[in-house]
Amino acid sequence: MINEIHAWFFRPNNGWDPVPAAHVEQYAAHEWSHVNESLVTEIETWVGGLQGKRVLDLGGGPGQYSAAFARRGAKVTWHDVSRRYLELASARSKSAGLDIHYSLGYLESAERFVSDPFDLLFNRICWNYSMSDSRFASLLYRLVKPGGYGFVDTDLYTGTPGSPIRRAQRWLYDRRIVKIGHPFPRRGVMQSYMHRLPIQIVDKSTTTNDRIFFRK
Repeated sequence: MINEIHAWFFRPNNGWDPVPAAHVEQYAAHEWSHVNESLVTEIETWVGGLQGKRVLDLGGGPGQYSAAFARRGAKVTWHDVSRRYLELASARSKSAGLDIHYSLGYLESAERFVSDPFDLLFNRICWNYSMSDSRFASLLYRLVKPGGYGFVDTDLYTGTPGSPIRRAQRWLYDRRIVKIGHPFPRRGVMQSYMHRLPIQIVDKSTTTNDRIFFRK
């Protein structure tokens, strides 16, 4: 509820942007130079080729993976909350001659695409920005067409909360009572929600990230 109230008052369509301009340039420079092409190839092989496939890059950020999918022939929709990322990603894709559709909004506003779901959903390191883990998992499921595929990759919580407010936030989230802000999930949390859905899951988790492929 707290996150939903925040989203009501801070709307990207009205000019609000959670990502500082200086961070956009710095982060984008790093991400565009560190695209995991082997991951893109693995996904391409897994889905039986990307040519002509409709792909949703949900939480696309600087747009480096949207571009990687588009180069391999996919019809890509980028969706993110940051207009600064949208402008940067759009400029880069145009300069590369790539045709990518751009959509601005919170992760949950991708609900607008549910009526025309995708062949592939790509959601990388932004699970923590969802307003509710359970509702977000359901949204990911509904954004994939029957027989389609999904990839979800999450950073994990590994630290110790410092301030009393952070400790309270962590306590509430870990006990699945309420999610306030954007706490990182602990290992296995993302999978616990996705396993409740009627999908086939292949766990590809690493030492630092929870990561799954799924087929609907």
